[in-house]
Amino acid sequence: MFSKKFLSGVALTALSMSMAGAAHAQSTASQTADEEIVVTGGRRSFDGVQAETAPRARTTITEEYIETQAPGQTILNTLNLVPGVQFTNNDAFGSAGGNLRLRGFDGSRVLLTFDGVPLNDTGNYAIFSNQQVDAELISRASVNLGTTDVDSPTAAVTGGTINYVTRTPSDEAGLMLAPSLGTENYRRVFAMGDTGAFGPWGTSAFGAFSWQEYDQFVGPGELQKYQVNARVYQPLEGSDFMSLSFHFNRNRNNFYRSGNDAAWAFYGGDSLQNLATCTRDAPSAGVADDDGTSAAGAGAFQIAADNPANPLSCDNYAGLRINPSHTGNIRGQSRFSFGDNLTFTFDPTVQYVLANGGGTSLINETDNRLRWGLSALQTAARSTRPARCSPERTPAST
Repeated sequence: MFSKKFLSGVALTALSMSMAGAAHAQSTASQTADEEIVVTGGRRSFDGVQAETAPRARTTITEEYIETQAPGQTILNTLNLVPGVQFTNNDAFGSAGGNLRLRGFDGSRVLLTFDGVPLNDTGNYAIFSNQQVDAELISRASVNLGTTDVDSPTAAVTGGTINYVTRTPSDEAGLMLAPSLGTENYRRVFAMGDTGAFGPWGTSAFGAFSWQEYDQFVGPGELQKYQVNARVYQPLEGSDFMSLSFHFNRNRNNFYRSGNDAAWAFYGGDSLQNLATCTRDAPSAGVADDDGTSAAGAGAFQIAADNPANPLSCDNYAGLRINPSHTGNIRGQSRFSFGDNLTFTFDPTVQYVLANGGGTSLINETDNRLRWGLSALQTAARSTRPARCSPERTPAST
């Protein structure tokens, strides 16, 4: 895979990567707090061991290193270089999700934040690596190993934190275009424009768009994603500022499959891929026609699920194995200094999520979810229909 950039007028900052180095947290408040930490002490070195020189173990990478990575890749994969961090992608390009470990803790025990916004699932604290902001827009990413920040009040912080921060719009106008091509029919386009400083107060802004699509590396199916980002930045006196940012991410991904011993023994490597076809159960009068209720002639359940001639295999049909998601947020950040000893920060945030875990469901025609448009009288009449009436098949939900 290769990437080409041109018409670039965006100024990039320098690399700053160190263990337990300068503290860079996520929200405006914690950034301010970290800047005021002063540590005084001695240091002793032994063969192969050196004492830490900061109050916590932290590693920070900046955009100079991030931009050397494959275009479209999730920032969590870029952090694999950090000791104690292990991230495994489900495929080579990052849109299929992955698995995070931080010093042995799984992703549900690691707080992931974006400009101070917690990104863990509010129900089970899971991390969705394929829904992160484009790496081209990240100015730095920091990992706290086994420690937290002052703005991390969540149960997901047991194993540590991963924080990444959006770049500040450039004072100079410029454009950036980065098309990419690769194996598995990989295609991606990233475009960003900076307005430069404008107006009487030196306001600046950027807008960015990316589109990515590629095929699964095994069997039928594809992964699609597009993303829109924007930020308006207003500098104030000294280090004070006001900022408003927007982020939206849309995914349409086919699931990858996991094989099993029975299916592998019967069908071989084909059991590890989605099915390109699906045979529906033929309707029968007087009975509920549920796909896969019988596995006659197909053997074990696992084998029947990989037999395209058996209705049970429809659960593995590529057209139904889709994981859709819409995620977005609006982020405000601000800092106001009132004298030498008082600083006020205000970071309001609104988040939006519309997602489904994917897969299929069997729904009867009398299910309440299909009767929202009926009056109470119609609903009662339909619920008293005799059993001889043959119910129709309803489409599987995705």
